[in-house]
Amino acid sequence: MSGLFESLTSASNALNAHRLGLDVTGQNMANINTVGYSRRVLQLAEQPPADLLSAGRGVEVLGVRALRDEFLNARLRGEQGSGAFNDAVVESLATIEASVGPAGAALDQRMTEFFDAFAALADDVTSLPARDGVVEQGRLLSQAFGDLSARLALTRRDANLSIRGAVDEVNRLSQEVAALNQQIMANGPEAEALRDQRGVALARLSELAGATVMQRPDGAVDVTIGQGRALVVATNAYAIDAQPTGPSGDLLLTLGGITITSEMASGRIGGLVHGRDVVVPAHQGRLDQLAFDIATQVNAVHTAGFDLNGAAGVNFFAVPGSVAGAAGTMAMNAAVAADSRLVAGSATGAIGDNGNARDLAALREAGVMTGGATAAEAWAEFVYHVGSDVAGARSASTSHTQIINQLLQLRDQASGVSLDEEAAHLMRYQRAYEASARYFTSIVETIDTVLEMVR
Repeated sequence: MSGLFESLTSASNALNAHRLGLDVTGQNMANINTVGYSRRVLQLAEQPPADLLSAGRGVEVLGVRALRDEFLNARLRGEQGSGAFNDAVVESLATIEASVGPAGAALDQRMTEFFDAFAALADDVTSLPARDGVVEQGRLLSQAFGDLSARLALTRRDANLSIRGAVDEVNRLSQEVAALNQQIMANGPEAEALRDQRGVALARLSELAGATVMQRPDGAVDVTIGQGRALVVATNAYAIDAQPTGPSGDLLLTLGGITITSEMASGRIGGLVHGRDVVVPAHQGRLDQLAFDIATQVNAVHTAGFDLNGAAGVNFFAVPGSVAGAAGTMAMNAAVAADSRLVAGSATGAIGDNGNARDLAALREAGVMTGGATAAEAWAEFVYHVGSDVAGARSASTSHTQIINQLLQLRDQASGVSLDEEAAHLMRYQRAYEASARYFTSIVETIDTVLEMVR
C-alpha cells in the first residue's frame, strides 16, 4: 500500500512539474515582444529510487532559469558603444555638410562673383556702379564667410546641448542600475526579471557612454566609463557633472572630481565630444585659413593701387588679427564700404588706368593661398575634407551597424523567444501533463480497489 502512495506522490510531482512547464512556456510567449526579455527554461531532475525495488520517485523541479550569454552581451555592449560613437560623429558631419551647401551655389559662388566684380571694374574703372558692385560683392563674401562660421559654431553649441541631455540620462540610468543591483542581491523570486531590466539599462549606458560592465559574485554589477572611472559600484551610483567652461562655453565633464572629457572615446557622448572638439574645429580652422588668406592677399594688392581720387589704396577688408576666427570676423573696411570711390582700381593713379583692378581680378587664378593653391582650389579642398570625413564616418557607422545586427541575431538565438520552439514545448508539456493525469487517475483507482477489498 505504501508503494501506491509513493506512486501517487510521484504522479503529483509530475503534474506540478509539467504544469510549471506550461506556465514557463506561456510566460515566454507572453513576453516575445518585451525588450530585454531572456527566454526562461524549466530545469527538471530525476528523483532517484529509495531502494533497489523502486522504479524511482518521479521528477523534481530545480528551478526556472533565464538563458543569457554574458560574453555575447559584453561584446554587444562594446559594439553598441562604438556604433553610437560613429553615429554621433556622422550627425555632426552631416550638419557641417548641409551648412556648406551645394557646389556652385555656396561660398564658392560668392568668391566667383567677388572676383567677377573686379573684372567688371577693369572694363570701366571710373564707373561708380561698377565700384558699388565691388563693394557689394565684398560685403556679401564677408557675410558668407561669417554665416558659415556661425553655422559651424552652432554645430558645437548643439553638440553641447546633446551632451548635457546624454549626461542627464546616464546619471538616471546609473541610479537605476544601482537600485536594481540592491534588489537582485536580495535574490528574491523576481531576480531574473530584474536582471532583464538591468540588461536594458546597461545596454543604453553602453550606447551613451561606452560603459564597461563587470559581474560581481553577489549578482550585482559594477560599471565603469572612460579610463576605468567608476560609475556604479554595487548599490552606489556616481554622477557625471557637466559644467560650461572657457569663452566657448563647452561642457567639461567630471566624475568624482576628475576631468573625463578627453577619456570619452566611445558611446554617443564620446562621439559628440569628438565632433565638438576635433571634427568641427578642424573644418573651422580650414575655413578661417581661407578667409585669412583671401583678406590678406586682397588687401596686399589693393593697398598697392590708387583709388578714384588718386590717393594710395587702403585695406579693402578689415585686417584680420589672426587666422583663428578670421572667417567669423571677416568684414569690409568701413571706409571703403561707405565710399566706393576708395576702391583702388588704378595701378598708377592715372584716371582710367585699370591695372590694379586687373591684378585684383587675377587673384582668382593666383596660387597665393596657403600651400600655393588658388582660392577655388582652397575651397575645393575644404569641401573635399568635409565630404571625405562624412563618407568615412558613414562607412564606419554602417560597418558597426552590421556587426551589431549579427550580434543581436546571435543573442536572439541564445536568449530570444521563438514561437515555433515554444509551440513545440507547449505541446510537449501538455502531452506530459495529460499522461501524468492519467497515471494519477490509475493510481487513485487502484487505491480505491484495494480499499474496497479491505472493506
